[in-house]
Amino acid sequence: MKFDTLKFISDLVEFPSVSADSNHAEDVRKCAMFLKDKFAGFGFSVDFHETGLHPILFARRDFKGGKPKVRILCYGHYDVQPADPFEKWNTPPFKAEIKNGKIWGRGTADNKGPFSCIIAGMMNFLFQNPDAPIDIAFMLEGEEEIGSPSMSKFIEDNAKLLSSYDFMMLSDTSSASLSQIVVTIGLRGTGSLDARFKGANTDVHSGMYGGMIYNPLQAMAEVCATLHDRDGFVNIPHFYDGVETLGDWERGEIAKSPFDEEAVKKLLGVEHLYVQKGYTPAEASRVLPTLEFTGMGGGYQGEGSKSVIPSECFCKISCRTASGQKTDAILELVKKAVKERTPDAIKVEFTDYDASGDAYFVNPKDNGNAVVKNAFAAMEECVEKEFGSKPIYLREGASIPLISKIKNATGLDCMMVGLFTPEDNLHAPNEGFYLEMVDKASAYYERFFNRILEKC
Repeated sequence: MKFDTLKFISDLVEFPSVSADSNHAEDVRKCAMFLKDKFAGFGFSVDFHETGLHPILFARRDFKGGKPKVRILCYGHYDVQPADPFEKWNTPPFKAEIKNGKIWGRGTADNKGPFSCIIAGMMNFLFQNPDAPIDIAFMLEGEEEIGSPSMSKFIEDNAKLLSSYDFMMLSDTSSASLSQIVVTIGLRGTGSLDARFKGANTDVHSGMYGGMIYNPLQAMAEVCATLHDRDGFVNIPHFYDGVETLGDWERGEIAKSPFDEEAVKKLLGVEHLYVQKGYTPAEASRVLPTLEFTGMGGGYQGEGSKSVIPSECFCKISCRTASGQKTDAILELVKKAVKERTPDAIKVEFTDYDASGDAYFVNPKDNGNAVVKNAFAAMEECVEKEFGSKPIYLREGASIPLISKIKNATGLDCMMVGLFTPEDNLHAPNEGFYLEMVDKASAYYERFFNRILEKC
C-alpha cells in the first residue's frame, strides 16, 4: 500500500490557510484540524497547541519496544501566502489541478507539498517496517509566513522535549533543479531598524534658513555614505567580528552551484554586480554579513519643487548576519556608528523591530555529533540514488530565524533538503510543484528512514 501523496497535497491546498489575513483565521484552523485528524489516523499521538494566533501541532510516533536507534524531529508549516492577484492565476489557487507535469495551487511548493513528501516517505517506510526502532515527530505551525511569532514561546516551553530528538529535518528550502538537489547548511541571520534624523522643530523656508541650519536630509546622506567602503565592505568597527573563514571545500561547493553572473545581470537589468573584494558575488551573498538601506524618506515628495528644508527624515536599515555573529549585537554596532557620525546639530533616534534572528550553520563534513554525521552521510547516499547525482552543500543568503532559535534552545542541528525549484513561483501567482519531484522526494525520504537505521 502506497501513500497517496498527490491526494494529500490536493486536500491541503483546498484550505486557504493564509496566516496574514485575519479573515482566513478559521481556514487556517480547519487546515490544522485536518492534519490533526490525519496524524491520529496514522497512529500518532497528537498535541494540539493553541496560541494567540494559529495552532501548532506536535504529532509523535514512539517506538514501543524499548530505546529507539534514532529520534527524528520533522518540521513544516501549513500556512500559505495570500493568493492575490487572483486574476493572474491560470488555475484556481485553492483547488489543486494536475497538468503539464505539475500540481498547481497555493502552497503546493511552499510548504504543503514538500512536507507531504516527508510524510509520504515516512508512511511508506512504516507500512513496510511497522515495528522499526525509530521515534518520529512532526512539528507543524501555521505562522511561518508571518515570522513564526508563536514559535518562540513554544520552543521555550518545550525545549526539553525537542532536545530529546537527535536532529531535525525539513524541506522548506530550494534546489537548483529536479536533478540537482541542494542541501542548505547555513542561513544568514536578520535584523532591522529605522533611524530618524531630526533638525528644526518645523519645516523651514530654504531661502530664509538655508546655510544657517543643518539639513537633516544632508546629514542622513552624509552618515549613510560612510557605512560602506570602496572595497564593498561595511565600514563599521567590529562589524565582521565572529565571521568564520570560508573553507576551500565550501568554496568548491559554491563553485558547483548553477550561478551564472551574466544571466543574473540580464535578469535584473544591470550592467555590474556588487563586488566585495576577495569574494565572488555567489560567495558573498551566501556567507558575508550585509547592511542594506531598504527605505528612505523625508521632505517634499509631490510634483514640482518646494523650497523647504524638512524638520526630519528617516532611513530603514536591514542587516544580514553570518554564522558566528549575534544579530542584536551587530544592530547595536550600527546604531553606535550612526549616532557617532551624525552631526551635533542633528538628533538621531532609532526604532527597533522584534523580528531579529541569528545565523545558522552546520558542517556536514566535520560534525562532532556522530548521529548527525551519519544522517548527512545517509542523506547524501539516498539523494544520489533517487535524484541521480550527489547534492551540493550551500549556505543560503536568506534567513529562517526559527532554525537558529531551535539550535540555541535545544542544540538540535537541522538537515534542510531543498525540494522546490526556481520555476515553482513561490509567493507568486501560478505556484506549482513538479510531479517528478513529488515522486523522487517521497522515495528519497522512504529510503532515508531505512538507511539512517542501518547507520545508527
